[in-house]
Amino acid sequence: MSLCPVCQTGRLQKRSMAFVEWHGRHLLVVNRMPAMVCDVCQERVYDYEAIEILQKLLWSQLPNRTEPSRAGIRKT
Repeated sequence: MSLCPVCQTGRLQKRSMAFVEWHGRHLLVVNRMPAMVCDVCQERVYDYEAIEILQKLLWSQLPNRTEPSRAGIRKT
């Protein structure tokens, strides 16, 4: 288990979490997205490869072809 990058106290544990993000005017909700979650502060670090795939799908499918933001996404 890795040390939490936010609180520097907790340990990151593998879990499946809901991923919620605005993409333009569209609210995107993905259930069971792979993530690492801190057992102390509950910080979520989503799986980088899963986010990359999701962003490629969004960018190619939605009418608003602005590439999704990468804010708040950390490589695990």
